[in-house]
Amino acid sequence: MEFKRRRRNPFAQPDMTPMIDVIFHLLIFFMAFSVLYQTTMTIKVELPKAVSGSDVRTDVFEVNVSQDGVIYLNNKMVTGPELEQALTEALSRNPNLAVVVSSDRRATVEQWVSAMDIVSRVGVDSIHIGTQKP
Repeated sequence: MEFKRRRRNPFAQPDMTPMIDVIFHLLIFFMAFSVLYQTTMTIKVELPKAVSGSDVRTDVFEVNVSQDGVIYLNNKMVTGPELEQALTEALSRNPNLAVVVSSDRRATVEQWVSAMDIVSRVGVDSIHIGTQKP
């Protein structure tokens, strides 16, 4: 069998059509997926409208209970009565006061509950529990 050897054309270029087709298919896929992802992950809620109103800024107090039961208010060590007095003063200045109560995971539940009890006894309506994302 005799094979003829073809001479290569020095001006020949590879065919780009299949690569362009693949790129366009990927582009269409990601565009369709992103639109589908956004529509399925959102809930459409029609919010009420108000003619008058203003933004309400709430002060956030951080109450932390350490491993050994020491209470900290905004990273300052306080006792139970000092915490109660500070929260009473802050609540009198701002009735929309928000308090985040966090506890070390090695602290006892009793220590955490006593801090929560002080915050609720003062009359704070917005009490949040501080957690950490896994």
